[in-house]
Amino acid sequence: MEPVTQVVLDVVEQFEKLETSEAVWNHFLLFAKQFGFQFGALFDLPGPHERLEETMVCLSGPDGWPERYFAQGYVSRDPLVLQSAQSPDPYMWGELLTNPAYNSGQTRILHEAAEFGMQNGFAVPILSMQYGMTLVTVSGSPKKLSTRDRAELQLAAISAHARIRELHPRKRRLPPLPPLSPRERECLAWSAAGKSDWEIGEILSISERTAYAHIENIRRKYGVATRHQAIVFGLRSGAIYA
Repeated sequence: MEPVTQVVLDVVEQFEKLETSEAVWNHFLLFAKQFGFQFGALFDLPGPHERLEETMVCLSGPDGWPERYFAQGYVSRDPLVLQSAQSPDPYMWGELLTNPAYNSGQTRILHEAAEFGMQNGFAVPILSMQYGMTLVTVSGSPKKLSTRDRAELQLAAISAHARIRELHPRKRRLPPLPPLSPRERECLAWSAAGKSDWEIGEILSISERTAYAHIENIRRKYGVATRHQAIVFGLRSGAIYA
């Protein structure tokens, strides 16, 4: 990440002085506006028995779009939601249009969004033990973002999210995770401690390949894309301890 400017650091400092989640959200959108973003949303990715309306924390959308989105049940096939469930890396909406992982029916949602004035957007997935995966996204008619622009938006989004949660915590009952075997728990715990597959193998007297296979099986059980996500979920479920 490139060094950020004093402007975004001032924005982050201002978040801490604001006393309502609405004020923090509006200040975040004001910062994003200089990049060409007019709209935004902050929500937790819904679980199997949750509706997006229940996990939405902040929403500032163009007239008619939220109603259409909810009525059509787009959340289950929205490329933004699908991408954020698989990777914690920030991305531009436009990058998903050329991603072969998404079919025309899914990317059509982004084309429809463009008809409502959201030609492109920037999304920041945030993974936490308390809320699972949260998505902070802004949209509109942005300028071409530099690497520094993206870094500043990411920092602002993470900081706004943290302050909003501090001011307005939400009790969320996340679905239970599948149990891990004793060996899987050992491998995940050592991975959380920063050990490589080779080091885990040496510690547990197993091969590097076997250690890798255990971690991969944990990822599949938890339905996550990265080891970092698996570690967070392991901590949340109590499979490993901080």
